[in-house]
Amino acid sequence: MKRKLYSLVFAFAALSACGFSAYENYLLSGRQTHVMLFAMAKDGQDVLLQAALKKLMGPQTHETFEKVKISNLSSYSKKLQDKPCVMVYFDYDGTNVLEAVKAFESVPLIQDLRPLVLSHPRAEKQGTAWLQMEWINFIHGANPSLTPKRFAMVTRLKPEKEAEYRLLHQSTWPGTVDRMTRMEYHDFSIFLIELGDEIYEMFYVEFVGADAGKDKMGSVAEPAYERWVKQTDACQKPLPDAKGIWSAMDKINQE
Repeated sequence: MKRKLYSLVFAFAALSACGFSAYENYLLSGRQTHVMLFAMAKDGQDVLLQAALKKLMGPQTHETFEKVKISNLSSYSKKLQDKPCVMVYFDYDGTNVLEAVKAFESVPLIQDLRPLVLSHPRAEKQGTAWLQMEWINFIHGANPSLTPKRFAMVTRLKPEKEAEYRLLHQSTWPGTVDRMTRMEYHDFSIFLIELGDEIYEMFYVEFVGADAGKDKMGSVAEPAYERWVKQTDACQKPLPDAKGIWSAMDKINQE
């Protein structure tokens, strides 16, 4: 009887400390979070905006961003719906991930970019210039041993497949995690954003192996991973310039 009572007490304690979703459990763990912000360049300002982002994300500004718990910044551009869009990725060590966009915009260097930025409609309602995208999946993958090579890609999500896609990524298959680790990929994150009636999906990942630029994803047969991809591919709607499912985003700032 006492054993059952102890089990019940332990179960209730665990529930009080943890959320029911994988996302909330991760946030409650206190581990580092990962953020991607979105904005559009105002008409005729895309070149200036990209040049400014490239300049302010150099090594000389690391200390400035670290003061607001931001590190590992990189930025990307892509024309979506004929509009020049920019995305900023970073790691965030603040206590509330929802405050990450405010921490980013608190930096004077970022405030100086405001005249060049056209905000997403939802960002305007929230009182920010940049929109913090929804973070729906994270795979730690391999541990870094070399300076990583960062890249990001984009595709679209079929609206009628959104629920299925989200469910797949709430319970990422072990074979998929193993595959990413063996292929020397690290800190893989997926983010979602809506633009009008379209849902866009963007991922950020770091390659931490020695063969930078070499596509290793097809070098090892993983039946579970292949079954996973068949299900996720069916949920996606590639852009016209895609090679397969994904389109590369142009990197703005240098390593």
